[in-house]
Amino acid sequence: MIIVICDVSARAFFERPIDWAFAVSTQLYALLFMILGAYTLLHNAHVNVDILVAKLSGRTRALIDTITYLVFFFPFVSVLIYFGYRFAHRSWASGETTWGVVAIPVYPIKSVIFVTGCLLFLQGIVQFTRTLRALRGK
Repeated sequence: MIIVICDVSARAFFERPIDWAFAVSTQLYALLFMILGAYTLLHNAHVNVDILVAKLSGRTRALIDTITYLVFFFPFVSVLIYFGYRFAHRSWASGETTWGVVAIPVYPIKSVIFVTGCLLFLQGIVQFTRTLRALRGK
């Protein structure tokens, strides 16, 4: 927020934006958005379509959750980890930077994709364990 305020102020008072402000604020937003995925999963704050399962018993919901974790969540997050690592590795190897007046490094934010996948996978294991416990009636 401070970067955006400084950039807007520079535009208003000096009629010139800060060259690096947009790129940095975009990367910080991406960091915030990605890194909070596992935290959102921890607090069960992710988007759900509960219309179909709202009236089902707790055990049936746990069975559906167990199946969806196995069929959708873990495969998707595994792909995210695999390709996130390759994406970050390639970016680090080439020393990738942004295009523009100021060349800001991109490889740290691309590494966050891999880190996000790992954190989501770990939190998914916790959530999956909870669904198994609910399935067993504990």
